Amino acid sequence: MTEQLQDRSRSWLKAFFLLLAAIVALAMFIAAPLSGLWLYLCGELGVDRAVQAQTRGFALFGPSIGRDTGSVLEYKLALYQAKKPQVVLAGSAGMGSLRDTVFLRPMLNMAGTANSLSTLRASLDAMLALHKPDVVLLGLDFWWFSPAWERDPFAQPPKRTSPFSYTMDTLRLPWRMLLQGDISLPQFMFMSFQEARFGICAQFEDTGYGSDGSTYATSTITAKRAPDAGFAKTLDRQKRHIGEFVPQDGLSQAHLDALADIYFRLRGRGIVPVVFLAPLPGQVLDALKEQEELYPHLFALRQALAERGIELANTVDARYFSATSCEFVDGTHAGEVAALRILNELTRVWNGLLPYINMEALNRSINEWKDHAAVASPFLPRVVEEDFLQLGCVKRTGPARPQ
Repeated sequence: MTEQLQDRSRSWLKAFFLLLAAIVALAMFIAAPLSGLWLYLCGELGVDRAVQAQTRGFALFGPSIGRDTGSVLEYKLALYQAKKPQVVLAGSAGMGSLRDTVFLRPMLNMAGTANSLSTLRASLDAMLALHKPDVVLLGLDFWWFSPAWERDPFAQPPKRTSPFSYTMDTLRLPWRMLLQGDISLPQFMFMSFQEARFGICAQFEDTGYGSDGSTYATSTITAKRAPDAGFAKTLDRQKRHIGEFVPQDGLSQAHLDALADIYFRLRGRGIVPVVFLAPLPGQVLDALKEQEELYPHLFALRQALAERGIELANTVDARYFSATSCEFVDGTHAGEVAALRILNELTRVWNGLLPYINMEALNRSINEWKDHAAVASPFLPRVVEEDFLQLGCVKRTGPARPQ
């Protein structure tokens, strides 16, 4: 009887391991190649293919992976090398919505390739190794000047591996998204892929980076209620003094020196740097002003930089240049219309910028799209902006004639 039980146990174990081997073989020879084909067809990992398409016309690159600054830099450097722009917007992701539509000369939006002073330096060095532009619009976030955000602003960012490669993790991505309900069965079965779209977010949400490197936040602006509606999440972080809103006792001289180093190195290369802070909605800035003594790296920054010979444009208060809260994507990211207002303000700081800009088109877009986060695009004709921040913003109720 004991021998029979042992034989039965061995048979069960053998069957179990055979089944396990069959599942592994199925994953290796069917599931993995199917995932690889799906990822290729949707363009999730296709940085080079996306850039090639974006040099020919409009295309969106919107992967669901690789959203950190290093990954964004990898993609945008490839676009930068292909386009060789004369005007570059570098720095804060808060200015990602500025498009090239009002520029008279080639412009590329490299926003989002830095989230600190050290990564800003690294991204600019990488850019200048490929091509030298005429003008660099340096968009900064005030919290970059906080030691709590970055202890050493002269640090070298660590080396990283590209996420845009076929690994076991990326090969699991389509199956995981299907099981979690992030993509539907028709989408999984290759039935919904669009041309000139690369990446999951671009394919299914029309969200990603356009051919000028600017951000199309379609999934946010078309939502009935966005994640940061009423700027509630941003104001909560400020109230709790976490993330970008950690208080400081005083200005960090090291961080001021780090920006001065970046600024004068650009000037030494014959490049004009125009420095400004990414704007904040009125509600957020008012909350900061109530505790002004806790944020010297914001409210004392302009004077401190002026003492170093750096003019900082007065752009942090959106109301100063007539931008409304309805023109923001969330509490720290300006929409397209607010970004155009900032560009208009920068021409007052440095009028040498005027030959690069079609001021008539700029003013027309600002006037016709007041209280909107985006100007209607001929490339996304079905996109209709909602009152996604739930601020009582009056939006166009249907597709409008693109400008």
